[in-house]
Amino acid sequence: MVKHPKYLFIAFIAFVSVAFTACGPTKGITNSEKWGYSGTWFLNNIHFEGIPAGTKFKATVFDDVPYSCLQGSQWNLQSNGKGSYVVNASASECIAGERFIFWSTEKSGQSQYFQFKRVDGGVKPKNVTTGYRMEVSALNQTSMQLRSPINFEGNTVYIVYDFSKQ
Repeated sequence: MVKHPKYLFIAFIAFVSVAFTACGPTKGITNSEKWGYSGTWFLNNIHFEGIPAGTKFKATVFDDVPYSCLQGSQWNLQSNGKGSYVVNASASECIAGERFIFWSTEKSGQSQYFQFKRVDGGVKPKNVTTGYRMEVSALNQTSMQLRSPINFEGNTVYIVYDFSKQ
């Protein structure tokens, strides 16, 4: 006969809680994977793959500003998926200021993707239906390169974003 059933019951509840937590479904990427992206990044260079050198080209990115306005922008990515990017460019077509985002990554086949939704004005990410997705070409502790496909004269070309981490 057990003398302390109350303690056994508490131990049983603790064991079941740990088991359900450990075996529960996971969403998105692991925290260790997110740490590689988290931090303050500066967009140092934007270039194109697949467009002949010297070609005049205009593109609005992220339904926001011309790509040249993002040159030198600061991207702040928190490990919880919250973040922002700040457009500093002062050209007349650039609208300076901070844009709030909710970001994640996804692996598809052999490729890793960085994706985000704009959540300006306190909009909840689940209520945003438009998002942006870029292939991760390179990622290490100090640099990241993202590629975004676009259509140019009937061909798929890429806008390439080169970041450095501070």
